[in-house]
Amino acid sequence: MDTHLNTRTKVGLIGLGAMGCGAVGNLLAKGFEVVGCDVRPDALDWLQAQGGTPASSLAEMAAQVRIVVCFVVNSAQTEAVLFGEGGLVGQLPAGAVFIACSTMDPGYVRALEARLSAHAISLIDAPVTGGAVGAARGTLTIMGSGTPEAFEFARPVLQAFGATVHCLGAAGNGAQMKVLNQLLCGVHLAAAGEALALAKRQGLPLDLTLEILSSGAAGSWMLADRGPRMIAGQFDNVTSAVDIFVKDMSLVLDATRESRFPAALAHAAYLAFLGTTARGLGAQDDSAVTTNYELT
Repeated sequence: MDTHLNTRTKVGLIGLGAMGCGAVGNLLAKGFEVVGCDVRPDALDWLQAQGGTPASSLAEMAAQVRIVVCFVVNSAQTEAVLFGEGGLVGQLPAGAVFIACSTMDPGYVRALEARLSAHAISLIDAPVTGGAVGAARGTLTIMGSGTPEAFEFARPVLQAFGATVHCLGAAGNGAQMKVLNQLLCGVHLAAAGEALALAKRQGLPLDLTLEILSSGAAGSWMLADRGPRMIAGQFDNVTSAVDIFVKDMSLVLDATRESRFPAALAHAAYLAFLGTTARGLGAQDDSAVTTNYELT
């Protein structure tokens, strides 16, 4: 594999949501050319306005790039992008690198590496943390894994939107680390929602409650970031939906079952998100989990 990426290298990017758009902005700012693909025409219009190149199909993208960054939602969408009708496999050139930034089941990721290798495509398993704000600022933490050669080829691209890029060894290890990350994120978010719902029930001043809790040992990143939205009760400006955490906490619970590991807090957080979805709020911002604790 040619391990050189110059500053005019074309990078394919699939999934122009909040995370993908943040990555695009940083790639363009660092001098990479970006060829983007998304099912939404308005997202492609946005990409063109930023100076990127919209692709009308995955095949059109594959003809132009040797490295692809994928920010779709889950393994089902990743599977469709790669092996579905008109997918990248069979279209990308030999020696291409596919960077999967989605939160996915580690077992699926490990099997995917072997499947892609059979088509001379290297997989970099690279889930991220830091949210849409981190993507926009280029400060994501990237939990990367894959072969050393492919990882070094992909590193300049990863460093364009990640302030901290870790290499965790074989593909699948990044996905496993992201499962642990989501366990804590889910528990912290559900706990923040529970605490602020209790404060509301007790008649405490919510703005001051958030200020006090965030300033001391009770504080967390999730409380500081999602707390204001919980207090406002406005969940339409979605940075990450409740249903995303239903999916991610399901992956956490799968991992705990496979490991025969009792994880009571993870189960409780999962039920909080699932309960919020059952109230019809699955597509709302994940801060809506606080409504699960409101008594009627």
